[in-house]
Amino acid sequence: MIRKFLLVLGVLTSTFAAAQNFEGVIEFKKKSLTDTVNYMYSVKGNMVRIDEINQRTHRIDGSFLLNLQEGSMIYLNHERKTWGRREKTGKPVVPTGLNVSSTKVTKTFFGYKCNQHIVKNTADNSSIHYYVSPGRFTFFVPMLELLNRREDFSTHYLSLPVKDGSFPFLAIKFDAAGKEVGRLEVTRIEKKTVSASVFEVPKDYKEFK
Repeated sequence: MIRKFLLVLGVLTSTFAAAQNFEGVIEFKKKSLTDTVNYMYSVKGNMVRIDEINQRTHRIDGSFLLNLQEGSMIYLNHERKTWGRREKTGKPVVPTGLNVSSTKVTKTFFGYKCNQHIVKNTADNSSIHYYVSPGRFTFFVPMLELLNRREDFSTHYLSLPVKDGSFPFLAIKFDAAGKEVGRLEVTRIEKKTVSASVFEVPKDYKEFK
């Protein structure tokens, strides 16, 4: 009886936790001194779709389909109607010489209260200010690890002392002189049921090898 009770309790607990995880879409923009790019995450369980949206035409230029459980990545070229696989390149390497501090500053974005964390890079005296929500965004860190991007916004975030499921709604990078040189900023977030078809390769797309 005890074993059956624990089994049922485990199933209920995992089901409840999954129900609490974020499902929906998150739109954000990435700005540098020379360019602005818009992105959209579509999230459902262990599946994430990343769309790059053209600033001028508002069309989707390209997409990534990520299976976080399997560690697989598929890219879509919508103009050519082709798709291909991208191999995993290992785990991200967090740079040395990072000083991390957490402040009492908070900001609220779309109803999510975010805490400020600052990462200073002693190599070039730059810093990134993150505003992080301790929510149920459990896809985020596994996504960063799978993509393994070398950019500072990704690698520096992994040094933060935040809980699993946290998510940055705003990140601003400053140079040694305190000038803003880049930012990532959420522009829209919506909880909703996402169709599983969003994470499938369209039937008329051909594999690129």
